[in-house]
Amino acid sequence: MEDMKGASFFVTLFLWFIVMSLIFGVPGKLAVFPLLLLIMGLLFDAPGDFEVEREIEKAQTFVGNEIEVLVRVRVGRGIGLVMVRENIPKAFMTSSGSNVGYFFTYPGRRSFQLSYKLLPLKRGVYEIPKTEIISLHFLRIHPMKWGLYGGVNEIVVLPKIGITRWVRSWRALESQRSQISKSLSGVTTLEFKEIREYKPGDPFKVINWKATARTGKLLVNEYEKEGQDTIILFLDARMGEEVGSIVENPLEYGIELAYALSIYLLGRGSNVGLYIIGQGKMVTPSSSLSHRDTILKALIASEYRKEETFEEAFKKSAILLRKFNPKVVIITNVIPEVVEEIKKIGKNRNTLIVDVSVYCKLSEDICPLINLKKLALYRKLGARVIPWDVSKYSTMEIIGKIVGVL
Repeated sequence: MEDMKGASFFVTLFLWFIVMSLIFGVPGKLAVFPLLLLIMGLLFDAPGDFEVEREIEKAQTFVGNEIEVLVRVRVGRGIGLVMVRENIPKAFMTSSGSNVGYFFTYPGRRSFQLSYKLLPLKRGVYEIPKTEIISLHFLRIHPMKWGLYGGVNEIVVLPKIGITRWVRSWRALESQRSQISKSLSGVTTLEFKEIREYKPGDPFKVINWKATARTGKLLVNEYEKEGQDTIILFLDARMGEEVGSIVENPLEYGIELAYALSIYLLGRGSNVGLYIIGQGKMVTPSSSLSHRDTILKALIASEYRKEETFEEAFKKSAILLRKFNPKVVIITNVIPEVVEEIKKIGKNRNTLIVDVSVYCKLSEDICPLINLKKLALYRKLGARVIPWDVSKYSTMEIIGKIVGVL
C-alpha cells in the first residue's frame, strides 16, 4: 500500500478540484491535470530490465595498489530514479570516485556509468558481489524494485612487497649472505623434483622423451641435490588477534616477511617449507620453480582458525624436521605466553626467532616500556632473536639480518 501513495495522492487531488469547483466555483478543468498525470504514471512502469557490466583493471594486485573499477548500467524500460550500489569487501576502501550512484532514466536516457578506485588494505582472496540496484517510479505509483545484477568478480591481493622493489634490493641482499648455497653444486639424488625446460649443460640422460614428444619442447627431469639447505618458516597466525587493527597487525607484517624471505631463499636454490600455527597448514619443503606460488597461496589464506601451540605445531612437523634437519625461522610476536610455549620445544641452534612488534608504530608513548619488556622476554627465551620494530626497519632490512644469521 505504501508504494501506491503516488496514485492515492493524484486521486485525492482530482477529487479535491471537483469539490472546489462545486463549492467555490473553481474551474473544473483543473481536475484534468492530476488525472492526466495519473494516467501517464500508470502507462510507464518503474525502471527495470537492467543489464550490468563491470570492468576491473586487474584481478591480481598488491596491498596498497589501486584498482580502477568501471560499471556500466543499461535500463530496458520505465521512468524514474535508479540507485546503483557496489558492495565492496571490508578489506578495501574507495580511494577516489564513489561506489554509489544515482541517475534519472527515461526513454531518451537509458545508460549510466559508475567509476571508482579501490585500495586493498589486506592480503587475501576477495569477491565483489553482483551490483545492487534500487529503482523508484517517477510518481511513486508503481512499487519500488530491488535486485542484484551482473556478475561476481574475484580479486587476489598479494602481500605488499612488489617485484620491482625486490629486484632493486636483490644485489644488496647478495652481499649479506653468510655462505654460498650448496644447492647449485651438490650431488644429484634419486628424489624427483620437477620437469622443466632443457638448459645448456643438462646431461643427455635426464631428458624426458615422453614429455618432450607430448609438448614439442625439450624437457628434462630435475632431481633434488645433496647438500641442499632447507629452511622451514613457522608463521604464528595467532598474533593477528593480539594487537592492532584488521590491516595493521603483526600477522600482516609477518606474512609480508615470510613471502619476501621465501622468494629470496628459493632464488638461491634452498628448500623452503612453511607451517602456519593456529591454522595447522603445512607446506612441504621444496625448491621447485612452482613452489613460490604454493607458498604464496598458503600465505594469502593464512588466518587464525584454531587453538594450537608451538609444541603441537612442532610435533605435527616432526617427520619433516627429522627428514630435512632444517634451519627454523619462527615469525611471531614475543609475549609471555609465546615464551613459555617456545621454551617447551627445547633449544636448537638451528632455530631463529623474529619478533614482529607493531607497538611503537601504534603509539610512540608506550614504545620505551614495551622495548624494556621485550628485552626481558628475550633473556627468558635464551634463543637467537631478531627484533623487528616495523616503525624503524623495512622488510628487506630484516631479511638482510636473517640471511646474515642463517
